[in-house]
Amino acid sequence: MMKKKGKKPEEIGLIISQLIKKLDTKTHGSIEEIVQAWQNTIEAKAISHTKPVAIKKNILTIEVDSSTWLYFLSLKKKNILESMKKILGKGKIEDIRFRIGEIN
Repeated sequence: MMKKKGKKPEEIGLIISQLIKKLDTKTHGSIEEIVQAWQNTIEAKAISHTKPVAIKKNILTIEVDSSTWLYFLSLKKKNILESMKKILGKGKIEDIRFRIGEIN
């Protein structure tokens, strides 16, 4: 195979990073899009107590800062999930899981 003149090889880390970003965007949407949808869906007072942290196999994981918020959001899960699906479109999120974690 002939090497093309004048073109520098790209770093493997950069290539992998770009590939992961493309895959994530194709399957779930951008992280910013998910965070924005979350913030538009929940009550304003809950935003500072929650943080979307992961999405795997169409399951969105939300960290909450206390058991009180975990319980409150669990009661509203069905409505929150329906709203998220409307905002993000079909097939991007099928479920939401809440867990206690550290919110920065």
